[in-house]
Amino acid sequence: MAMATAGCMEKKVNLPPQVATLSPNLTLATTRAAAPPTASGAATTQPVEVSAVSGFKGKDDLLTHRVESNGGLYRAVVTYRTNNIKGYSLKVNGLAYAGFFNPSGDAFAEHDHGLVELSKGENTIQIGGGWGYYEIAGLELTPARVPPPPVRPKAIPVNPAATTETRALLRKLTDSYGKHTYTGVYSDSDAAFVKEKTGHAVACLGGDLMDYSPSRVERGSDAKGESEKLIAAAKTGKMITVSWHWNAPKDLLDRVDLDANGQEINKRWYKGFNTTATTFDLAQAMADENSEDYKLLVRDIDVIAVQLKKFQDAKVPVLWRPLHEAEGTWFWWGAKGPQAYVKLWRLLYDRLTHHHQLNNLLWVYTGGLDAKWYPGDDVVDIVGVDLYPPDSRDPTTSAWDTVLRQYAGKKILALTEVGFVPDIDRMRRHGVYWAYFNTWTGDLGPRGQKDSELSDRLGSKWYRGLK
Repeated sequence: MAMATAGCMEKKVNLPPQVATLSPNLTLATTRAAAPPTASGAATTQPVEVSAVSGFKGKDDLLTHRVESNGGLYRAVVTYRTNNIKGYSLKVNGLAYAGFFNPSGDAFAEHDHGLVELSKGENTIQIGGGWGYYEIAGLELTPARVPPPPVRPKAIPVNPAATTETRALLRKLTDSYGKHTYTGVYSDSDAAFVKEKTGHAVACLGGDLMDYSPSRVERGSDAKGESEKLIAAAKTGKMITVSWHWNAPKDLLDRVDLDANGQEINKRWYKGFNTTATTFDLAQAMADENSEDYKLLVRDIDVIAVQLKKFQDAKVPVLWRPLHEAEGTWFWWGAKGPQAYVKLWRLLYDRLTHHHQLNNLLWVYTGGLDAKWYPGDDVVDIVGVDLYPPDSRDPTTSAWDTVLRQYAGKKILALTEVGFVPDIDRMRRHGVYWAYFNTWTGDLGPRGQKDSELSDRLGSKWYRGLK
């Protein structure tokens, strides 16, 4: 058990795993690892020995430190190793701050988790949970101050031909960036629920063009006038954000399998946006513009263009959020890695912008945590992240700091999906300033929260709804 004294705003605290308390499934051992790059960035070949904790699999697998502090904000840096992107939690006195480790290969790497808030006196700090299957070799805490609001980028759309309404929307978001956060949900019913329970009218409504995907239409799906409903909502003053759970153009498995534990894996045609439900190979399609697969991609884009043109004809600007969460690889557009994904993004941008002359779109890239997937400044207006932290009090500092380091002064940042209405007062104490948020639906949205919590949070002076 570690009993380290950390004076507020006075000194750094290093917490090696040797002084931590480990839950029963965890093991501390010396392991061989690739050496980190030199200061000049050059690779080294001589392996090093590192003391690290392994065995993280479930939410109760926790490494625990106890630290004395005068209270305040601290920047947390975690030394870790994993071969794949992994979610984890860093808990401070029971409040879980969710984060993500990017792949580090055979070497241990340092991950800047962001800011955490310690209380005066003894604090319990734990690392674990999340997706598991990573190793932890250290935790460093450095006293910090509340960061200033982010620098506002220029409110200039990447499409030089953007409509007046589209320019006005980006200017509206940019002007409020660092001052207020616009509220949003992803369904009409959730907007009505929030209004009924709290009296708050959300500023942004989300929708999905999923059921316009040709491979779904071929099998009888019905979009039920999704585009027209969103356009009608826009006429009431709401900002509109649109996703596209793009069903793969072909090669849908359309079956149900069992995993190693006998649990069903739904691979039916209507799950065709999931990597597990299709064998469609994006890298192969993008490698040959004369192939059937490439032409099917273009066909699908052209079909969706018909829907997006309805918004343009109605003078409705759209926060257009296609190809989201690619770096997780659970959707087919991310399954073949960043190179194929970036090619697809740029094809989509070129086809919609130049061929179909859709000038009402603000291009929202949802990923952000791993820079390898970023399509480029010239084809992205807004950078977003999708987060589903296990603790609704989480101020999302880890994700915020990660994307801010990459895009500060270049793009405004948004919480494009989140599993609850966030605690914005806590966010502000941590220096987190998302431009807007949209909750997801069902229990991963406002219906999963207590009415009192919803009212308290949406009543914050930092939020802006529909006036």
